[in-house]
Amino acid sequence: MTTSQSVNDTSTHIINTSSGPQTYAGKLFNQDGKQLGTGNVIINPIPTPSRARLVLSARDLEEIFSVAPWIGPAVLEVESMGTFDIMTKLSSPSGLVSNTNCVRSGAVHNIEPFNSKTLTYIRFINTGNQEIFNIRGTMHDSEGSVINEENLVLVERLKPKQATWLSSAKLRAITGSAWGSTASLTVTNQSSDLKLLNLNLVNGSTFFNFSCFENQEEGNIYLFTNSESKNVTEAHLINASGAQTDFFGTLYNSDGLKLGQSNIKLSTAPIPSKGRLIITAALLERKFDTLPWVGPALLEISGASQVDLLTRLTSPSGLVSNTNCVRKRFIHNIEGFNSSTLSYIRLINKSNDEITNIIGTLYDKNGAILGRRESILREKLQPKEQMWISNRQLERLFETSWFDEATLEVTADEDANLRLLNLNFENSETFFNFSCFESSRN
Repeated sequence: MTTSQSVNDTSTHIINTSSGPQTYAGKLFNQDGKQLGTGNVIINPIPTPSRARLVLSARDLEEIFSVAPWIGPAVLEVESMGTFDIMTKLSSPSGLVSNTNCVRSGAVHNIEPFNSKTLTYIRFINTGNQEIFNIRGTMHDSEGSVINEENLVLVERLKPKQATWLSSAKLRAITGSAWGSTASLTVTNQSSDLKLLNLNLVNGSTFFNFSCFENQEEGNIYLFTNSESKNVTEAHLINASGAQTDFFGTLYNSDGLKLGQSNIKLSTAPIPSKGRLIITAALLERKFDTLPWVGPALLEISGASQVDLLTRLTSPSGLVSNTNCVRKRFIHNIEGFNSSTLSYIRLINKSNDEITNIIGTLYDKNGAILGRRESILREKLQPKEQMWISNRQLERLFETSWFDEATLEVTADEDANLRLLNLNFENSETFFNFSCFESSRN
């Protein structure tokens, strides 16, 4: 949570996903882990209705906790009796709005090389009540080679609730070396309380969050544009296992039709442990002997026991965002009629079976149902089929409009394999992924 004096403005959205109204208690900690104000302050004296959201600015928190503006980003800890989701929207000096409340454990995979104009910042956050000492880690380049030395001390000490930044420049100083390709950082003595935030600062004015990505449990690159698209996908398949491996892929167009053969070997040689295979649409078209597909495709990955799947989408603006992070049931950043930003929701059937009776209920910021409850979004999705619904299409479908952000709750018959992707298209040139956020269980 940035301070009210920062040029980067954070708004925190706490969405009540429980079945009834609830209040939230909060604690606020500065970057040194020091508690600001008193603990367990009731953030919302008037209970927030089910499916409604409480939106908090830094000035709101300064007033709620009776504190002056803090130095550096703060941590807001929230508790309640019921379930809730927490999303943050960070307005950068560029005016673009990105998603920053998605963190990781164990590893991050988008540390820019020394010759990149983009700056990388890794935030180490102690979410627990005990100190963490001698946080160690190893950096690997795209080939899987160790950058200088293994098991280096990255952070000597993190007090409870403390958070600290390591920039790519600081990482070069720690390793004593530079790297010429996108690099990974793996924590070698991971604590369950240690969380990592991987932000890229582009053009000195816009932050992009690369903390979130899928792994072998999902096993898919969910949004692969074709070689003729103005939006260029670059997929990174990172071998997170301890041995070299081959990656195999099966490609499906947006209708769920298989393109080419199944389980095509994607690389000419095995990928080393901690190395990555970088895939483009042009490579897939050659591997699968197919013409450019219509609409984004789904690439199913197999072969690796442990793999992390990251995508970098270059928009027409030239800015690069993270798009391989999906959700179940809820998405929370569907822009209203008062915003010029377009929101796109992608419904994805990742399974080999048909999904039927896909229904959605739309809620405004106050938790009121917009239009008709449980409206049919799609009667069925074929295996591997994917489809877009924009906020403007939702307005027509639900025969209503709304102010500010809305929440869409999506269910279906046998919906365990139904995935949701929530992208915002800003200034008609840059995509931002808002599918990922933290929940009360975190």
